[in-house]
Amino acid sequence: MAVVEWKGIKWKAAHGDLSVPELLTILKGFGPMEVLEFENPGCYRGQLSLCLTEEGKKEISLYIFEVLGPKRAGIGRAALHHLRKMFKGELYVEDPGIIRVEKATEESLLFWVKMFREGLVDAVDWENISLYPGMSGAELTRIEEDLRKSMESQRSVAGK
Repeated sequence: MAVVEWKGIKWKAAHGDLSVPELLTILKGFGPMEVLEFENPGCYRGQLSLCLTEEGKKEISLYIFEVLGPKRAGIGRAALHHLRKMFKGELYVEDPGIIRVEKATEESLLFWVKMFREGLVDAVDWENISLYPGMSGAELTRIEEDLRKSMESQRSVAGK
């Protein structure tokens, strides 16, 4: 299986086998949509797909994203900023953790809400929560409050 280092990140096909030229073609935005695995060793890793819209814009769909190393050190934010800058496209987060990670937490979902608020992700689609362009601040605040309440409830149950 080919692995290519491009813009400081190691890339390979998530499914199947792609050659180095095929990987580079996809990364540069000229190839077919493929799910790619990426890793910045010691910092973060994940899976994403790239595609072009009918208008010729790039869309990045992030399926798995995991910070490696100390949490809350700004690594996740910096990685998302780097991905957006690298591909110059809109970043969508789909099912952040619920399907592909053993344990998705409300805390990780609060991270995605925060990244949405900051404009680092354009939309988040998760089981019962959707964050989308144009949603009101009140809706976003309600989602955050519900997640915090759920976290508090889980903590109180775990403490018993």
